[in-house]
Amino acid sequence: MGDWRRWRETVAERTQLREWRRDGALDAAAAIAAREALGPAPDTALWRWFLDRFALWLGIALCAAGAICFIAANWEHLGKFTRLYGMQALVIAAVAAAARLGLARLGIQAALWLAMVLLGGLLALIGQTYQTGADTWELFTLWAALALPWAFAGRHAAIWLLWIAVANIALGLWADTMGGPWLDDENSLMLIGLFDFALFLGWRFAAGRWPEFGGDGGPRLLVAAALFCLSLAAIDAAIGQHSPRFGYALCAWLVSVAALIAFELRRSRVPDRAVLAMTVISMIGVSTVWLFQLMSRYVFERHDEPAALWLLLAVAVLGEATAGAWWLRRMDRREADA
Repeated sequence: MGDWRRWRETVAERTQLREWRRDGALDAAAAIAAREALGPAPDTALWRWFLDRFALWLGIALCAAGAICFIAANWEHLGKFTRLYGMQALVIAAVAAAARLGLARLGIQAALWLAMVLLGGLLALIGQTYQTGADTWELFTLWAALALPWAFAGRHAAIWLLWIAVANIALGLWADTMGGPWLDDENSLMLIGLFDFALFLGWRFAAGRWPEFGGDGGPRLLVAAALFCLSLAAIDAAIGQHSPRFGYALCAWLVSVAALIAFELRRSRVPDRAVLAMTVISMIGVSTVWLFQLMSRYVFERHDEPAALWLLLAVAVLGEATAGAWWLRRMDRREADA
């Protein structure tokens, strides 16, 4: 993990130097000195290291998909006990290998990730074979509960991301049973968005204590999921303002965006610009829909001027995008001056 992070940081820093040189923030002599201080670019050994790990995780994912697809394709030709015992044997073998060889090795952590996927397939087989009558969200909730100890034991970001995906699906399916489809219900979207935002904060706090949470991929995925759900909830609230609960979704989005910006700016001297960029995109999308609703209802209520409405919206979007880009680039210049 350390080599991969150093590689990404080296590539990102060289890209940043080129941008600063292009913008005139650094002169030629300073740019050359900074490039030499960064050290050499990724070499052949580092590329081989990356490809080895990429092939490992790709192979594990294909093994999981192959096991599940094999049972689904041969469902009529395999007996009930063959399906169940075969899947149980695969789960036990993966867990036993991880416990026997040690969880600190990357290959064994990948085996534990495979066991978590196969566990979901086993639970689906049990539900399909015996028809217990349980809802789908209960299956995913049980899957997340049984896999949680493995996530703690595996101590790898990929295992935690898999567990988070299962928990999100369980929460979304549960929201379907409480109301309508969760993509059309602002309360369900708000619930899932706040859940992912809480997981993002927990990931950031855990990064200071456990090395498996030190990367940027997990937090960025959580922020993307949280902002997607909260932004859709706020947009649904703008469209359906007749609902007495529309203000909750808008308040949840506003508080989450403000907390996200404040947390990233206070967390370190150099905040994650990808997280802030996603926040800016969310702000542009939600504010545009709200502006459209307000203008079409109160400004152009008695006038048939759609062209003027769309022109004002285009100007507003361009202004917001320009302001967001200026803000992000200002942070880059501040980092260069520091």
